[in-house]
Amino acid sequence: MIDSVLPLLLKASLITLEASALGAIFGILGGLLLGVFNSQRLRQPGIAQLIDLYVAVIRGTPIFVQLLIVYFALPELLQVDIPPLAAGVTALGLNSSAYLSEIIRGSINAIPVGQWEAAETLGYNRTQTLQHIILPQAIKNALPAITNEFSTLIKESSILLFIGVPELMKASRDIVARELRPMEVYGMTALIYLTMTTVVAMFTKQLERKI
Repeated sequence: MIDSVLPLLLKASLITLEASALGAIFGILGGLLLGVFNSQRLRQPGIAQLIDLYVAVIRGTPIFVQLLIVYFALPELLQVDIPPLAAGVTALGLNSSAYLSEIIRGSINAIPVGQWEAAETLGYNRTQTLQHIILPQAIKNALPAITNEFSTLIKESSILLFIGVPELMKASRDIVARELRPMEVYGMTALIYLTMTTVVAMFTKQLERKI
C-alpha cells in the first residue's frame, strides 16, 4: 500500500509547499509594509488606526472563515472568478501579514531611539534611516519568528481542502475514502507534515547561527 499511496501524498505535499511559500511571501511583504507604517516613529493618524483595525479583525477571526470569505464572498462582490489555489494563497497571506506586522512593528520599536536621532544628525532622512539602519536590525531580530511563520502556514494550509485545492490533506482524505485505511494514510500524512516543518525549523536554526 505504501508504494501506491506515498507517491500521491508526496505529489500533493508539493502543492502544500507551493501554497505555503506563496502565502509566506505575501505575508512577509504585507507584514513588512504594515509593520513599518504602524511603528512608533512612523505612525500616521488614520493610517495607523486602519492597520490596527485590520490586524484586530484578522487575528480575531478564524482563518477558515477568512478563507470562505475570500473564496465565496469576494468573487461575488467583485464579479470575478478566483481559482481555489489563488483564493487559498490570498487567505493564507492576509492572515500571515497581520501576525507578521505585529512582529515587525515590535522589532522596529525595540531599536533604541538614539539610532534614529544619530541618523538624523548625520543627515539621513527617514527613508534612508529605515532602509540602511533600522530595518536590517529589526529583520535580524524578527527572523526566527518570520521563518517560524512558514511552519505555521504549512500546517494551516490543510484547510484548503475545503475549497478543493488538491493539497496534502485533501489527497489523504480522498485516499482514505477509496482505500478505507485511515490509520496508515493519516499516519503517513502526519509524518510528511512533520518532515516539512522539521526541515523549516532546522533551516531557521542554521540561518540564526549564520546571522
